[in-house]
Amino acid sequence: MMRKLLLSISFLLISFLNYSQNSKIKFGVQAGLNYSTFLGYEVPKDFGHYYSESPAFAFLGGINFEYQIKEKLSLKLELNYERKSQNADNTIEISADFDTPPQVYNYTSKKNYDYLVSPIMLKYSFTDKNCFYVNGGIFMGYLLKSNATNDLEKKDGLDNDPFDTTDLNNKTDFGLAFGFGKTIELNLRNSIFIELRENLGLINTSKNNVWGNGEVKTNSLNLIIGYQLN
Repeated sequence: MMRKLLLSISFLLISFLNYSQNSKIKFGVQAGLNYSTFLGYEVPKDFGHYYSESPAFAFLGGINFEYQIKEKLSLKLELNYERKSQNADNTIEISADFDTPPQVYNYTSKKNYDYLVSPIMLKYSFTDKNCFYVNGGIFMGYLLKSNATNDLEKKDGLDNDPFDTTDLNNKTDFGLAFGFGKTIELNLRNSIFIELRENLGLINTSKNNVWGNGEVKTNSLNLIIGYQLN
């Protein structure tokens, strides 16, 4: 699936570059912040004292192509490298023996998932100068790698070495993407844009069973700043 996706994107890239003089076609780059978490399951209340999860900030960056279908309607394709993360507060108690009070350790752990993500969206501009717009569509993701880290100091047999979790997850992700943004034209050929976008994963990304027979679905909010040339 991913090989077909990359071949399709490569073909589109070549086509867009060959017809870059066409005013209906825009090519650009973007980068931004990613605020993500994972849905589809709940941590049991009995574990709340020892383990609680929260969203985390990460990053994204990539390239974009846009084809003007009508005056205010266009088709937009992107290819982004995107990290999706989640924090967790942890508490563990370790006793050397039954006669010694347990040592309590509080630390923060983080799950990181590095994806190659391709959103395909329709974009509609609803002002006369095409300044403000909304867009929506689908995204397809391919997991490059994932790991778990923590800030636990190395003591009493504990360490904070990253743990690779790539093989515990499915490679593909799929979901819906929709956002709101503003385009600022610098001149006839150059423009910048800023967009707030929600990405809602629809499929289970975990190979293993999770709490309550649930699933692990990605969910991220992007703040994107980009540049386009036509």
